[in-house]
Amino acid sequence: MGSLGALSAVGIAFVLAVVFGFMIGYFLDRWLGTTPLFIIVFFFLGVAAGIVNVVRTANAVTREENR
Repeated sequence: MGSLGALSAVGIAFVLAVVFGFMIGYFLDRWLGTTPLFIIVFFFLGVAAGIVNVVRTANAVTREENR
């Protein structure tokens, strides 16, 4: 039953990682005046962090089910 909870939270965690990355880039660009640069960089860092989180969660659920 714990694996169902972990898998249901993966989508929310992925979206939050992307949104946080975008927001950090947005505020850095506003502060430094480099409009598209940091938004793009931190957006892709957020996507990468979301993917890493999905893979880690999937691996943990797989290990738990194989016990």
